[in-house]
Amino acid sequence: MASTPRTTKAWTYTRTGPPRQVLSLTTTHPFPIFPPPNPSDEEWLLIRVSYAALNPGDGIIMAVLPFAFRSTKTAVPGYDLTGTVVDVWTAASSSSTPTSASPEATQSRFQKGDAVIAFIVVSHMLRTGAGALQGTVAIPAKYVVKIPAHNTRREAAGLLLTACTAAEVVKNASLKRGDKVLVVGASGGIGSAAVQLVRDAVGADDHGDGGGRVVAVCSGRNEAMVKGLGAGEVIDYTLYANLPNELARLHGHSSKPFDAIVDTFGDQNLYKHSSQYLKPDGIYSAAGIHSTGYSTWPILKAGIAMTANALWPRSPWLGGSGRTWIAASMMDPGLELMESLVALLGQGKLRVAVDSVWSFEQVHEAFDVQLSGRARGKVIVKVNGDEGEE
Repeated sequence: MASTPRTTKAWTYTRTGPPRQVLSLTTTHPFPIFPPPNPSDEEWLLIRVSYAALNPGDGIIMAVLPFAFRSTKTAVPGYDLTGTVVDVWTAASSSSTPTSASPEATQSRFQKGDAVIAFIVVSHMLRTGAGALQGTVAIPAKYVVKIPAHNTRREAAGLLLTACTAAEVVKNASLKRGDKVLVVGASGGIGSAAVQLVRDAVGADDHGDGGGRVVAVCSGRNEAMVKGLGAGEVIDYTLYANLPNELARLHGHSSKPFDAIVDTFGDQNLYKHSSQYLKPDGIYSAAGIHSTGYSTWPILKAGIAMTANALWPRSPWLGGSGRTWIAASMMDPGLELMESLVALLGQGKLRVAVDSVWSFEQVHEAFDVQLSGRARGKVIVKVNGDEGEE
């Protein structure tokens, strides 16, 4: 029987700051203790990571969250991963397990060798220091779903955080068949998922049968990709010094305003002027507010604006925009939502747009692309990705 390794490779940091300043590659990160201390009666998995996907939240957490809020002195970034199940632990597999353990705790959804996709939620990350950018990770099975047989690990790695966030943003918009919807930031990770989910919610109007209309905002170089995901019209924001004015001209009250706006970028200026192109009862549903930088003040400023949007009077006479604003919160999506989105991936109804794939040694360069805000889909890192695990 092979002995358990003592170390695993990982990108780690011990202080706050931008990735290039605080992230370092090590081959001596402690191998996960498995099963972990005090696992209660929930199922745990030991996973050899194949691919990890980067997200804006990685940069935010790394830049501003003090280690005083963490339970560990060293942290590994990364929420999204795919990999292979190396080991499974359930209450039934422990001789010391009380007989009162729940039936769910004594049955496993997984077995060694399963190809899986996982979402490491913030609470688990802060408690354990674990992240996707390490060779092997131990996490509760409630954050893990099997990958459909014909989907690649590379593609699936970019699914969960962005698709779960997109699903909540779309849900908050209260869409119905036939609606006219604006999707902002349509070529990014969340945006590319949102375009597909919005199209599914409002229906296609290809045959004049009462389907909806999806208008997307992105750069012109991404027009073909975004239309391929389901947008009927693309507005190239790079062509206009004043995008709200252009939206008002094209989709203002002289034509048909939008029934809802799904903003995956977080453009505060578009929200402030949304009364010009969003129906009075329409919802401005956002993934948050875009931060102008990955340091404390820009992120704090964005947080203040989010609070003001949610609490400020809707009446424009009192300083509000006159339109309801709702923000998504993706702390823990829950297994049911994750399974439903993975099922859509397996059915071909939801695709992951991949911007680029980087080697494990190129994580700094991968973060440069992610934090630039110009990625066309997901930025993926090949952690192990052995032959046959593509």
